[in-house]
Amino acid sequence: MNVEKYLLAACVVCLPMPLIACTSGPDLRAITTRAITSTLAAESWREQGTSSYSPDGETQETTWEGEVVAPDRSRVKITTETGMWCEATRIGDQSYVRTSDMRESGGAASEMACVMLPMTEELEPLELLIDLERLADEEIDNVQCLHYRGKIDMDAFVEKEKAETGSQLPPELWELMRRGSMEVELWVGKDDYLIRQMKRLDHMPEWEAGTAEEKWMRQSTVQRFYDFNEPISIEPPPPDSSQG
Repeated sequence: MNVEKYLLAACVVCLPMPLIACTSGPDLRAITTRAITSTLAAESWREQGTSSYSPDGETQETTWEGEVVAPDRSRVKITTETGMWCEATRIGDQSYVRTSDMRESGGAASEMACVMLPMTEELEPLELLIDLERLADEEIDNVQCLHYRGKIDMDAFVEKEKAETGSQLPPELWELMRRGSMEVELWVGKDDYLIRQMKRLDHMPEWEAGTAEEKWMRQSTVQRFYDFNEPISIEPPPPDSSQG
């Protein structure tokens, strides 16, 4: 995970669920590990997501739809609440990007603003889940799912990020991050252990170089994964006829 990009980004209401006694039932830690392994082993899938980002009390919403074919093909369309959008198709090292204000671009300039995180990065924080609580089982897209929630161990998260980035960020920012929180809710298929839906609620510091002001943001993200291992074709988009 790129911590600096995450912290500098400016870009669901969680309904109460009845709890099932945590002292009985499956081992949620083991289920999470198996779910990560099973989901990462999928050869293809589709995804829909919504993210609400709230800096300084102002909420910005983004939605996206994407599809992936392992190992190196993906397509995503991202739309903001103002109606601006971008589409990106990745095939190996080649990217094709279109935006609402620039129909087509083969360059890398627009690529960084129109990306869908690899599944490995999406699921990486789940390895640090603690305080797991099982919720009432639910059905997602006609699939019976185990339903549970937990929190990311922020001390472990900070230490992991420090090791991966070489402690490049200021010490005071690392300490702020320890005070942050990441809450996760998961729906995992009972039969195939594929992650069908994931919700995250993050409360994290925003870092602005050259200022000592403490700023925090909240981000709520809901992602639904479906059509696992179904035939999906991802090819380069046709040339835009308006480009001649």
